[in-house]
Amino acid sequence: MCELLAISTAEPVHLSLSLERFARHGGLEGPHGDGWGFAWYEGHDVQLIREAAACAHSETAHWLRERHRPSSLFVGHIRHATQGELALRNTQPFQREAAGRMHLFAHNGDLNQFIHNPKRFPVGGYRPVGETDSERAFCVLMSRISAIWQDGRPDPEVRLAVVADFAARMRQLGTANFLYSDGELLFAHSDRRRQADGTVSAPGLHLLECDESGSGHIDGIEIEPLRNNPGVMLASVPLDGRNWQPLPEGEVMMFRDGVLLDQCPRLSLWSEAREQLEY
Repeated sequence: MCELLAISTAEPVHLSLSLERFARHGGLEGPHGDGWGFAWYEGHDVQLIREAAACAHSETAHWLRERHRPSSLFVGHIRHATQGELALRNTQPFQREAAGRMHLFAHNGDLNQFIHNPKRFPVGGYRPVGETDSERAFCVLMSRISAIWQDGRPDPEVRLAVVADFAARMRQLGTANFLYSDGELLFAHSDRRRQADGTVSAPGLHLLECDESGSGHIDGIEIEPLRNNPGVMLASVPLDGRNWQPLPEGEVMMFRDGVLLDQCPRLSLWSEAREQLEY
């Protein structure tokens, strides 16, 4: 399965970004050598760099070290292809525009039934460029997200309701761990993933609250400075030996500026979303 990474902080930070540990998942220590992407926000826009090649052997991935502008929101993805050929169009994260800002999406899992339900999950005015279930899922999400932005900036609770309902529907189709951001808020949905023993089970994502006493270093990713600057990291698997928290199956978490704003447990996904939304 693919590997996900997100970093959210209160104030813009610079990463000393070798991607060393993350890259080893992408072709050396793991089977994820089919492409990689890394993105960071600059205002409402996104700088996104992707390659349809193994991150572990990429000169571009290593070139990224200390060659990006400070940001408070980063999203990364390493691909293990299950649908679609090895090509840039099938490489994540994906981005789309809505309401004058760029939206990012990265998915880990296999939505096995998705391609057989195009009428059940309309994409509206958004169209996939590639062939992956992940990109089609993003287009479905964007068709719903764009609707709530038509009348201005929606409240965070409304956005959470949309994402939570989307997550509940995607879980019916297969494993659906994903990261989504509109540039202000970061959403993380933890489902299931294939574990080291071969079973498909929770957790699908792990959370680390970054140390506010100084800089944060995680095997090739150094965040500086973090003093008095709250921050969180999300990853598919723990990247070091610190206290990464496994996230509950089916939970959607919403972050802003490195702080958890709200969360929607699995048992309340359908009830809460249906009370607020009708599609």
